[in-house]
Amino acid sequence: MKRITFLLAFVLSVSVYAQRNIEQELLLRTPNCESVAYNSARLAEQYFSKKDYDSVLVVISRWEDFCGPTEPLFRLKILTLIQKNSFTEDWMDENDLMNQVYLYEDREKYSKAPNAKIIYERYKIALGYIPLKSSFDDLTALWASMLLEDSDLAPAERAYCLLYANQIGEFWEMLKNKQLGGAMLQRLYDNEVARTREMVEGNLGFMTGVALPTGNLNQVIGIKPAFGFQVGMKANKIQYDLSILLRAGNAKNEYTVQYQGEPKVTDHYLGGYIGLDLGYELWRSGNREFDFLSGVAFDGFDAVEGDTGEDTEGKSINSLNLNLGLGYRIYGKRLNYFGIQAKYNFVNYKNNPGTDLGGNYISLIVTYNLFGNIQKRTMMDRLKM
Repeated sequence: MKRITFLLAFVLSVSVYAQRNIEQELLLRTPNCESVAYNSARLAEQYFSKKDYDSVLVVISRWEDFCGPTEPLFRLKILTLIQKNSFTEDWMDENDLMNQVYLYEDREKYSKAPNAKIIYERYKIALGYIPLKSSFDDLTALWASMLLEDSDLAPAERAYCLLYANQIGEFWEMLKNKQLGGAMLQRLYDNEVARTREMVEGNLGFMTGVALPTGNLNQVIGIKPAFGFQVGMKANKIQYDLSILLRAGNAKNEYTVQYQGEPKVTDHYLGGYIGLDLGYELWRSGNREFDFLSGVAFDGFDAVEGDTGEDTEGKSINSLNLNLGLGYRIYGKRLNYFGIQAKYNFVNYKNNPGTDLGGNYISLIVTYNLFGNIQKRTMMDRLKM
């Protein structure tokens, strides 16, 4: 009887122990990237205060093994290598380097937002599990500022220190002025700028202005208002537009044309222009641009009005139009620009027999254009172009 009681007690105790062990296993906390990032940042601060940079590198290695490359880790590694006079770009992934720069710039912008805590909770993975406005951020900003006091920094080292010391404007100026020489960062920036400039931008413009004739054309036809539209695109500094313009209003003086085999006196005028206009970007600074313009078009005007109801044909005088000139535009903030175009138009209105219409004309046009490419504008803002 005693043996049976002992066996029952033993079985029950083993069962209870096994149940408790399962519960402990279920509740066992395992390391995750958030806790590793928190502890790594804390240790990095401790070792920095002791100037134990070798231990900081050990922390970086273990942090990266567990979480992979993150922006805070990338930043810490750069500053540590610069501190130890062993900085190179050999270990960097050129497919990810510019992204690391953008991530830090975004982080700095988010840190100034009134809802920074909410932003962190939403984007904590991209932010490397280091909270915004953390003591780790204060540490790297202070560290970078201290490193900038060294006048022997290489250009690339100085650029990274400017970035992480939150002197971001000076960081981009170094890249824009090509001060980093053959550094990977400079090469990638230049490639991004070139790729961005090659992006095609769409254009839809509304045009109004005047046509100012010369010679006999001015004496007979006179100055005429013009209005119309253009549609096209811009790529690699060259803009291609299909432009359509109308010029309205009676002629300044009556003139004679040959109509249905007989001379006819008229003052009717309705002019038009349809052609391919080209613009080449000569200079651009900020939101202002100066262009060289040229174009080839079909140009002409109705001298006698037709009547489709009575099945009578009108009389048109037409010419090839070759033009060139200059343009100036001011870009707005919302994918638009205001432009001014001044062009000299070479035409040859043949009216023989009839009144001599020799002369060319100057066109002065003001445009309002919906223009751009959202992706390109975003990249231009990113790259401070």
